[in-house]
Amino acid sequence: MTRMPIKAVVTDLDGTLLNPQHCISNYTAEVLKKIKEKGICFVVATGRPYAEVFSRIRHCHLAPDYIITSNGARIHDGAFNVVREHNIRPELVESLARMRTVKDPATGAELPKKFTTNIYRGTEWLTDKSIPEVSKAFHMDFQCTDLRERFYELQASELGEVHEIWFAGDHDELVLLDSALREKYPGDLCCTFSLPYLLDCVPAGVNKGSGVREVAEVLGLALDEVACFGDGMNDESMLQVTSASFIMANGQQRLKDAVPHAQIIGSNADDGVAKKLEEIFFSS
Repeated sequence: MTRMPIKAVVTDLDGTLLNPQHCISNYTAEVLKKIKEKGICFVVATGRPYAEVFSRIRHCHLAPDYIITSNGARIHDGAFNVVREHNIRPELVESLARMRTVKDPATGAELPKKFTTNIYRGTEWLTDKSIPEVSKAFHMDFQCTDLRERFYELQASELGEVHEIWFAGDHDELVLLDSALREKYPGDLCCTFSLPYLLDCVPAGVNKGSGVREVAEVLGLALDEVACFGDGMNDESMLQVTSASFIMANGQQRLKDAVPHAQIIGSNADDGVAKKLEEIFFSS
């Protein structure tokens, strides 16, 4: 069976399109310019919040046609206009914000939490504890508001427009949390590990795959006309929706195992995405 021609490219940012210095090389920039001149739709898809991503896009001189952020909870066009939005119910956000313990399924004991809880409310980032190592991973224009004890008093009436809740901490503790959330809120949340120490939660049914579906619908494209590139477990859903799936050499092994039809390409340190795009669109 002949593969359908690719008319749109969707790529994750961190660990995929961006190099280890969190920018793109001149070579990658030139390839992206060439595919856009060829009429190919260029889309970025990230777990990061839109307010931070807009700054990063400007900093890296990217010009995407569509921007999928918060693992699919927000979609904007290239002019930063909202195309789709999905929020977590305020009452659920309140309940999650007030968690101080996590259940150990082996013993049933409620253990005091060590992870930090973070909320993206509109363009704001709220947290119960600011961690410098986490904050420095974000663009300098996007800073968190450390509410400390006030965080645990947030009410549903204050928690509209929340598009993502995420937790940062030890992986083993977050695995317990993930299990507890799935048990307590079945059908309410979609939780994925963007990194071993980051657990991202968005509304149920929302993920990068749903974001790709929505963009394809807007463009009038079949999913197999879309190529997707990623490196982390939060990329699995979008890599599963198309036959044209590519995983970075530096990608998580769990992802490679989960999407066996995906092709493994070069690393993000070696312009892996750009080299594959040149092969797809410009090789004779």
